[in-house]
Amino acid sequence: MRRFWGERELYFLLSVAIASVMWYYVATAQNPQVARTITVDLQLHNLDPSEVVIRPSPTPPVHVTIRVEGPRSQVAVLKPKDVDAYVDLSGLGPGDHPQVPVVVTPAVDVRVVDLKPPSILVVLDAFASKRLPVEVSLLGTPPSGVMLGTPRMSPTHVIVSGPAHQVSEVRHVLVSIDTASLRQQVVVSLPVIPADANGQPVSGLQVSPKIVGMTLAVREGVISKVVPIVPTITGSPPQALSVTGATADPATVALTGPAPALAGVENAPTGPVDVGAARGDFSRKVALQLPPGVTSPVRQVTVTVHLGRGLMSTVLRAVPVRVVGTPAGATSRVVPDRVDVQVEGPQDLVRRLTAQAISVQVSAAGRQPGQYTINPQAILPKGVRVLTILPAQVVIFLSSS
Repeated sequence: MRRFWGERELYFLLSVAIASVMWYYVATAQNPQVARTITVDLQLHNLDPSEVVIRPSPTPPVHVTIRVEGPRSQVAVLKPKDVDAYVDLSGLGPGDHPQVPVVVTPAVDVRVVDLKPPSILVVLDAFASKRLPVEVSLLGTPPSGVMLGTPRMSPTHVIVSGPAHQVSEVRHVLVSIDTASLRQQVVVSLPVIPADANGQPVSGLQVSPKIVGMTLAVREGVISKVVPIVPTITGSPPQALSVTGATADPATVALTGPAPALAGVENAPTGPVDVGAARGDFSRKVALQLPPGVTSPVRQVTVTVHLGRGLMSTVLRAVPVRVVGTPAGATSRVVPDRVDVQVEGPQDLVRRLTAQAISVQVSAAGRQPGQYTINPQAILPKGVRVLTILPAQVVIFLSSS
């Protein structure tokens, strides 16, 4: 009996073993063991509310590389979100914690066979906050004549929160606005920047609220400006006459108005003064022509116009040069023997002037035979004057006959 049951037991166990092997073979053949490497974001668990993480920095997150092994059906569907990789911060106080282990928990039935990094440096600090008034930094220079009021903030204070050592650095909370082009009241929302004692931004902190409102009154001031009065002459005088001058009495005036209106004003023109029928000097009262919004204590000025014979200039070319005063018994020669003469005078005279109507001469009187460099002289009708003679010097050659 014992032998019979022993044999039966042996056969039974052998059958079970064979069946298990066959099942494992079939199962493995259809769903073999495979390995895979995935990368997941490291999470921070159980952070004390009174503490804040300095390292690892939450932005960008720390990545953990995990190699898992398991049935192909499980490994194939594994996604990074199915793996919880974290460090447990419970019980860690402020300070440096160089080797905090990384814990990995897959959501499916796979094994973690490798993990990089296995631990990380964690630096914690106490959480702190402080309440500070919002300060306004006005950048640039307002336009000329523009006056700025006192900025009004809403809210007037903000709360700065974060690591205690960084919060302790904050001395100011600032908003900035460029005033270079302001010409009217400004109502704007501005971001708040925490800054240290030197005005440099302190990063890594939370500000509540992040945005504040600011109202800045802007108004343009009234200024005064003294400018010359310039007569406005219209028309043309009769032929042979021209305007030789025009003056105003008073000669200057103080203008008052908004800075933008006076910014480009360099003078104060008068109303038009027509010289079309004038035969000589005359005076006339006229009003000033001022830009809109600009005022003056002077309403009318006296403009005096001076008329004279119109002047013009011209160049008479190749005018002969004559040698006068040649000593007895001597001969003379001049080089060059022609010059260009530029003259100026009344229009009616200059228009009729020709090269033959004027005389250019050099004097050899009292000179011995030889070579002399002399400035030529022009003899012109009355009222006409010489501007230039080109060339300005000529050479006289004197020789005995």
